[in-house]
Amino acid sequence: MTNSTESSTDKTLNLLGLAYRANKTVLGEQVLKKIRKVKLLILASDISEKSRERYLKKCHYYRIDSMEDFNSVELSQALGKENVKVIGILDEGFKKAILKK
Repeated sequence: MTNSTESSTDKTLNLLGLAYRANKTVLGEQVLKKIRKVKLLILASDISEKSRERYLKKCHYYRIDSMEDFNSVELSQALGKENVKVIGILDEGFKKAILKK
């Protein structure tokens, strides 16, 4: 049973964690290697400008949706890993659920 006071931010971060545990994500440099399979790119809001441009150019070229709603601490906590700055969502269902929140 979900808590009705849970914010959409919390729900989105929970979905990211679920997608990670379901092996429907790629992280960091692996995103660029598997860019053609990525449905949604999530960048940490505190990623370096150079990295941000590099990833967003790929998104634009391959017409991949992207979002920058969370910082690296929030993304890291959602996945239970350290220093997460880039997440590629590989599943269309997770993409739609995350963008809906």
